[in-house]
Amino acid sequence: MRALPFLLIAAFLAAHPAHATVLGDPKAIARVLTEMGMPATQGKDIEGQPMLESRVDDTLFNVYFYDCTPLCRRMQLVTGFNLNAPMSAEDANAWNRDNPFGKLVLNDAGDPYLEMDIGVADDGLGRKNLEDTLNTWRAVLGDFRASITE
Repeated sequence: MRALPFLLIAAFLAAHPAHATVLGDPKAIARVLTEMGMPATQGKDIEGQPMLESRVDDTLFNVYFYDCTPLCRRMQLVTGFNLNAPMSAEDANAWNRDNPFGKLVLNDAGDPYLEMDIGVADDGLGRKNLEDTLNTWRAVLGDFRASITE
């Protein structure tokens, strides 16, 4: 009878696994993206750092990784847009003020780049937190696309 409590605990733990931690591993991030319906292709950026290419609907975006030794401590989601007319700094600043989860920067031609930074740190990022972050990226990206097509 003494084994029964231990068996019950073991059964509970097997049925309720701990929340998975996603470390700053580009392959693990690619798997999560793919499982969320965002296909991911692995590659390297111009400095040889890991990079992923993915898409939300018809919009391509990249996931850049930083401070990788070997696991990466930071990620950045980035996509750019080529507009018919340059976006003004005032419009970009207004977007940034009203949309705190995505940062808009302009290149020299006035084309906007939407960015979202994610800190992973040494102990990783919980899977649910990563999924929530990626869903936020989807929403921010959709909101921005809507704002430039109005």
